[in-house]
Amino acid sequence: MTDKPSTKMITRLNLWLCLPVLALLIYMIFGIYKVAVAEGEKWQSLANSQQLKSTSVQASRGTVYDSNGNVLAQSATVYTIYCDPQMLENQLEERDDWIEEIKAAMTETNDADKLKDLQEKLENALTSEETFDELVEFLSLKLELDTATVKEKLTKTDTQYVVLKKEVEKTLRDEINDKLTELSVDGIRGEPTTKRVYPQGELAANVLGHTDYDGNGIYGLEAYYDDYLSGIDGRVVTATDNDGNEIPYRYKQSYDAQDGNSLNLNIDINIQYKLEKALEKAYETNMPADRLCGIIMNPKTGQVYAMATKYSYDPNTPASISDKTAAAELAGMDEESQEYSDKQLEAWSVQWKNKAISELYFPGSVFKIITGAAALEEKAITLNDTFACNTQIQVEDRTISCWSTHDHGSQDLATAMLNSCNPAFVQIGLKLGAEDFRKYFDGFGYSELTGIDLPGEVNSISMPLSRMGNVELATSAFGQTNKITPIQMITAISASINGGYVVTPQIVDSIVDSNGNVVKKNDTVVKRQVISEETSETMREILQGVVDGQPGSNCYIQGYKIGGKSGTSQKLDEDAEGKTYVSSYCAFAPADDPEIIMLVMVDHPTGEKYYGSQVAAPICVEVLTDVLPYMGYFPEYTEEELSEISVSVPNVQYYTVEDAEKTLTDLGLTVKIKGEGDTVLRQVPSAVKIENGGSVVLYTDETTEQEKVTVPSLQGLSKEMAKQTLEMYGLNLTVEGSGAAEEGAVAQDDQNYAPGTSVPLGTAVSVTFATSTVGSQ
Repeated sequence: MTDKPSTKMITRLNLWLCLPVLALLIYMIFGIYKVAVAEGEKWQSLANSQQLKSTSVQASRGTVYDSNGNVLAQSATVYTIYCDPQMLENQLEERDDWIEEIKAAMTETNDADKLKDLQEKLENALTSEETFDELVEFLSLKLELDTATVKEKLTKTDTQYVVLKKEVEKTLRDEINDKLTELSVDGIRGEPTTKRVYPQGELAANVLGHTDYDGNGIYGLEAYYDDYLSGIDGRVVTATDNDGNEIPYRYKQSYDAQDGNSLNLNIDINIQYKLEKALEKAYETNMPADRLCGIIMNPKTGQVYAMATKYSYDPNTPASISDKTAAAELAGMDEESQEYSDKQLEAWSVQWKNKAISELYFPGSVFKIITGAAALEEKAITLNDTFACNTQIQVEDRTISCWSTHDHGSQDLATAMLNSCNPAFVQIGLKLGAEDFRKYFDGFGYSELTGIDLPGEVNSISMPLSRMGNVELATSAFGQTNKITPIQMITAISASINGGYVVTPQIVDSIVDSNGNVVKKNDTVVKRQVISEETSETMREILQGVVDGQPGSNCYIQGYKIGGKSGTSQKLDEDAEGKTYVSSYCAFAPADDPEIIMLVMVDHPTGEKYYGSQVAAPICVEVLTDVLPYMGYFPEYTEEELSEISVSVPNVQYYTVEDAEKTLTDLGLTVKIKGEGDTVLRQVPSAVKIENGGSVVLYTDETTEQEKVTVPSLQGLSKEMAKQTLEMYGLNLTVEGSGAAEEGAVAQDDQNYAPGTSVPLGTAVSVTFATSTVGSQ
């Protein structure tokens, strides 16, 4: 009889059997705790990455508007064309399988109609290789990519996302979709995104700047206000099944994108256009080696109405080289060479740079405004003090010449400013003294950034007080030692005429969100008062006297009170011989209560002329002639001026003869009627300005031939003599050049119709008038 196991043995056996189970249970509990609690976030993240799909929703970048609400920059929907090589490969393999199925079906069927149908399908079917080649050829052509590049991208089967091209328009995306439908394949998709668009092209390009390929601002306002414009991207999170397909509706969560804020600028598109048009014309005429720029702003508030650099670029295609010379040089280089890369980077750097805030120059005689204002404010001189010219002055071991070889004689401050006399301002500077000169140099803002809301502003390079001896002070007094930026210059002159207040120039007026709520408002920022209201008023009177005293050399516009000063500096740091110049001019109006100020700087003109009065002043005349009426400032003429003022000839075509005659005679014009009809069919001239008392020829029937006359030579004649000469020939005079208002002005060898040309009776002959000498720099 076998002994039964004792209770003790059974207990021990059960214990040994339970221990492994208990250990396994403890291990499982520990594992669950570790996964669910200790490392819960880690495993939850991994699970979500496999079960959840997150798609970014790009925020729309804010719009940039001018002061009138015109769009200067906005975002438009474009597409990123990408390929899923794995999907494409599967599609092509399925195509070959389908072809094999057709072949098999053809061998198995005895039905003639079915066999015929299968035969047609087989004949029309492209193999995977044929389909792939046709798709590559199509994409290469449409996306303007190399065939080899397209093939490489489409066969990169280790990924499901390969970008073929960015910023593709909807029409091209639709063409690609149609081609895919035609080929019965998938795997090429268009992903919507945004592209920055600048509807005005080059207009205000150096102010607006541009974005990079990822939509980030990298130049101009786009960079400065990038945080405001960018917005916050949204996200759509969806659950996916085992095959990676989205589970719709209740498993989907959306986080809306927050669109960027928009900018409302002080820039006025109409003023900007007039400035750029005039700068373009001046660029072609004077051919500056280092470009030119202009600024128009309100001297009281600092609001910038226009700012431009020529040549510039198109922010829609910022990589295109706009400098024709640089572009031609690059065209002849090896694109793979370091020389090509360096030249391209240099060209980009120049065309993208805003010359008005990022480049330094010697201001020349325009700076005499600051020297004069400082000396008056400090009472270093009085309005009655006089200063000799003698065409030169000796300061220690340096002989400083006047720009003119004619001795200006003894002059007070106003006359010295009118003559732009260097020796006179040397004496004024020396009376002011180095310490006070430096105090006002700093006070007018030349030693600091203006704070304009644009990136890339640079500070001046100036002579420190510790190194400013009498020679350095003397040359500083007429703008030939310290290098400054145009924005510093116009800001300082604004302070000299606005009551003495240094204000911060501002491009942006306000920032608003997508609902129109104001996020930020840029109010006028006054840094300090540097001179008194009384001194400022005196400077306005002196500078108006400069324009009125020598109208042919300044920004003289008949009927307006304008103050101004020209400047011509030598780039002695680049050309020791002093034959490389910078021409500039600053004008403001109305002179007694300025609301607009304009500065133009032409860097190294290479044409026949280089004085600021010859090169830069005409730009101000051209622009302000249009801008002042646009801003609501209209000319006020004396009776004498009214009798001499030019008249714009209206178009009276298709008027009755009676109405046309009345319209023209009311303007002080003489009417000559040719023909027997009752309606005006043609007229000469039309839509031009001619001198008061000119004649207009009206033709009233088709049978009357246009009478022709020969244009005479007018060179050397005064304005009155030129007008009388043309009247004898039955022609009209159109006056060009502000010099016509100056005593001694005569017609230049510059008329739109050469002597001896046969033209219709009544034609307006355009003639440029100027004095034989330059009135000031």
